[in-house]
Amino acid sequence: MSNNLRRVVTALLAAPVVLVLAYLGGWPFAGLVAGIGLLGQRELYQMAQRKGAHPHRGAGFGLGLFVVALYMQPSLWPVAAVGLLVFVVAAPLVLPQEQFLISFTVTIAGVVYPTALLSSLVALREVRSVAVTEAGAFQLVLFTLLIVWATDVAAFYVGRTFGRHALAPTISPNKTWEGTLGGLGAAVLVGGLLKVTLVGLLSWPHTAALMVIGGGVSQLGDLLESKLKRSTDLDDSSHLLPGHGGMLDRFDAMAVAAPLIVLYLHLVAGLF
Repeated sequence: MSNNLRRVVTALLAAPVVLVLAYLGGWPFAGLVAGIGLLGQRELYQMAQRKGAHPHRGAGFGLGLFVVALYMQPSLWPVAAVGLLVFVVAAPLVLPQEQFLISFTVTIAGVVYPTALLSSLVALREVRSVAVTEAGAFQLVLFTLLIVWATDVAAFYVGRTFGRHALAPTISPNKTWEGTLGGLGAAVLVGGLLKVTLVGLLSWPHTAALMVIGGGVSQLGDLLESKLKRSTDLDDSSHLLPGHGGMLDRFDAMAVAAPLIVLYLHLVAGLF
């Protein structure tokens, strides 16, 4: 089976699972996001180990789980805060002296990227307000997922077919301006279709802003992950997803798009 076929088959199998759990919401969707985040966190820790760091996986994964759970049970904030303080205080005892600074920093950084950033999808799914019902919350999550996925797919195939001008050759030689514009164009197309068929609670100006975030700004997340891999001499963050690489390879753009979309909907659109 060719790598491209593996890529398509993996997407066809995984996407429906994500969409069904997003529709169900609640703990099933939170569990999915937590799993994706922790697997991405694991990949980040493996990258750091290649550079001599020794992140504390138990503390990192535990704090990552708390971050996701907080959106389902806000009453857990005190417990999460205590857990963070315990790690900070105990770090000199549980982390080796060699590369202590980077080990401590990477442990905390892994909680933020990707787990905490991706957990904004859970926050969006759980939104309830005068303007956003449960059905509306699912529509917003669906909008976010589909425009970022459309951007990823179009950027990959347009770039591979028509790409001639490198976007950031020192970071990711295979990424091109043609692919970037193709990804943005796909986000505009998919976002427009969703607006007229499903996501009626968004005005056209707000829809356009989310298209730019999901189709343009999100691609900076891909460059970030490429920079991380390049710094550790890796082509893929792992081989977990056939044809795609690892969780960071697949959800790097989402880790940027989702929190920015949530902030925009809250601070600018005022939907919740």
